[in-house]
This record gives sequence, C-alpha cells and structure tokens, in this order.
Amino acid sequence: MHALRKLQQEFLGYLLDDSAVGIVKRIESTPRRSAEQRMAFYSNAYTLRLKEALTTDYERLHGYLGDELFETLMNQYIESYPSHHPSLRYFGQHMVELVEQQEPFKQLPEVAEITRIEQAFGDSFDAADCQCASLDQLAQLNPEAWATLTLRFHGAVQLLPQQYNSFQIWRALSNEETPPKKTADETCWLIWRKDLVSQYRALEHAEHVALTVALSAGSFADICTALLEHFSEQETPQQAVGYLQRWINDQMVCELY
Repeated sequence: MHALRKLQQEFLGYLLDDSAVGIVKRIESTPRRSAEQRMAFYSNAYTLRLKEALTTDYERLHGYLGDELFETLMNQYIESYPSHHPSLRYFGQHMVELVEQQEPFKQLPEVAEITRIEQAFGDSFDAADCQCASLDQLAQLNPEAWATLTLRFHGAVQLLPQQYNSFQIWRALSNEETPPKKTADETCWLIWRKDLVSQYRALEHAEHVALTVALSAGSFADICTALLEHFSEQETPQQAVGYLQRWINDQMVCELY
C-alpha cells in the first residue's frame, strides 16, 4: 500500500508539474510510444479537462475574447492557479484576480466585470436552498416588531456594481448577438435565484441603498433612516415596505427575525 500511495503521489505530481519526471523512469516504453510520450497523454488530457471547466464556467467571456485570446487566458490561469480542490467547480474561482492583474486583460476593465457576472451566476445557481419567508409572515408581524425587524437573505442574493455596460455586453453574448462597444454605465445589478432559476435586474439607487443596509443585517428602522435621503418622512416607510414585499415575493428572503 505504501508503494502504491507513493506511485500515486508521483503520478499526481507529474500531472500538476510535468517537470517532476521521476515517475517517467518507472514507466515502460513500447515500440510505438516512449515512456515520456505515454505520460504526456495523461498530462495533456488533464490540462484539457481544466480548460474544459474554464470554458464551461466562462462561456460569455470566451465569446467576448475570442478563441485565441481566451486560450492565452486559460494558459495563464492554469499556470498561475493550479487546481487544489477535489471539485472542478471551484477551479476558476480566481479568474477575476488574474484578469485584473495580467496583461493584456487588465487594460480591458469590462473583462473583469464580465468575469464577475459569470462567477455571480455560477454562485447563485449553486447556493444552498432555504425555506423562503412569505408575505403572510410579514403581514402577521406585531406593530412593535417592525422597528427591529431584520432579514436573512438567500445565499444566491448578490449585488454586482458595474462601471461599464458589461451586463449589456454579457446579455448580447448570451443571445448570440453582436455585443455593443464598451461605454461607461455606473449601475448596480442584483442577481438572485427564484424557482431554481437565476434572475437579474438593474437597481435604482434608492433600492440599492436599502438592500445594502438589509444585507448588512440592518434593521427596518436602519433601512428607513437610509431612505430618508431619497424620500420624505411620509413616503419612506411605504417605500421601505414595498421593497421588503418585493424581496420576499422574489424569494430573496429566508427569514424574518
């Protein structure tokens, strides 16, 4: 068993770093293939599997960059961030870091934003289920409970601030349309999951403020205080309740407490 484990570790070491050639000496050559060629099949297959995972996770980014530049991106990623997790689901989790730091991608800020969009949808889809709160529960709250009311949100809920029209680019790529040119467009987008389907929409500034407070475990009173910058004292409670109702109806809220 010890010898087998050592052999497996050497094999893994070769896959992760083909300069670790010790195991090649333990592989027999054949008339058709040398030991180096036989091992290269495994190494190449492993690299192709990693690239397949990246292509699946970043399909729209691939479409935006094109085959050649995306191939460069994948090669840089595999070299910079070797796989250390048993599941390939998490292999591409550092992609934003790479495109923000490496040439030529860091000169294209929309690339990082498109990458964040793709990551956010993947995280939204994979987030654990929860029993969502209902509008009936909200209606049954005692009047004195409203001031301290706090919300626990579904793990799929994410705020995605954008500086460019990257969502329009992503949407065009999703519809197999020619993406628009990059333009400045400072917008915060909301991504969540409803009925097991990922959803998204742009947020108006007031709802962005309210949702930021709520996601930070702020109370209903805290939300109202933040909204006073956007609405009058008379309008604020009604606006805040409207947001709560929408969030609950969209299955974004797991618990009222």
